Amino acid sequence: MRTSLLAVMSLLTSVGLCQTPAKAPDTLQSLLAEVHQLRQDIEAMTVASQRVQIALSVLQIQDLAVARAAQRADDARNKCAAAEANRQRAALEVQNWESVAADSSAGDDKTKAFQQALAHAKIELEARAAEVQACLAVEAEAASQLRNDQGKLAELQERIERLDQNLEKLTTAGK
Repeated sequence: MRTSLLAVMSLLTSVGLCQTPAKAPDTLQSLLAEVHQLRQDIEAMTVASQRVQIALSVLQIQDLAVARAAQRADDARNKCAAAEANRQRAALEVQNWESVAADSSAGDDKTKAFQQALAHAKIELEARAAEVQACLAVEAEAASQLRNDQGKLAELQERIERLDQNLEKLTTAGK
């Protein structure tokens, strides 16, 4: 009887062992597949994280470029305002000398001095007008550069927003 009991136990054990190997490869395969998927997810998150860091660095650099361009535009605007004020003062001086020369009943020496002062004032006015024109060109260039830099900044901000949305999708898909 003892022999039969041992034989039955051996049979049950061998049947149980025979079924375990059939089940183990499926479990092992599913675990390997899950580990492989986790590895791919981690790699994707790492790449996305690196892309976000690069984009943020570029954003910071572009933000500084916009700040510098804005400062240049402000400086050019202020310089142009000062140049225009100088031009207006020179124009007023020309008008004053013209009215003095026209109203003058003084002698030839004084009239000649007024005419020389008027000629000098006109030369000064021309120089100030040229300065204003040059300043306006610099101001226009600075404003154009500012708009370009602001456009690049907006594009980078949109890119970071898209990266953020993609990362959000990755994290919600993983849950």
